[in-house]
Amino acid sequence: MKSPGYTVEEVAAGQFVVRVGSEVAGYISEDGEHPGIWVNEDPNGRLMGRSATREQGAEFLAAWFGAKDET
Repeated sequence: MKSPGYTVEEVAAGQFVVRVGSEVAGYISEDGEHPGIWVNEDPNGRLMGRSATREQGAEFLAAWFGAKDET
């Protein structure tokens, strides 16, 4: 599945918001306990998984956001 177009903006030190259009797809932040790992959360702060890079997390959240709109 290909993720829709998205943007990533830093909202705090080490925390980023992923947007698809003007809607929030989720948040990515550096894992404080595991350096080099990124935590992926939905717009409500629910853990959606972890990723090796910020870009992988953003792509995952954008794809998840796009997939839930198709149901």
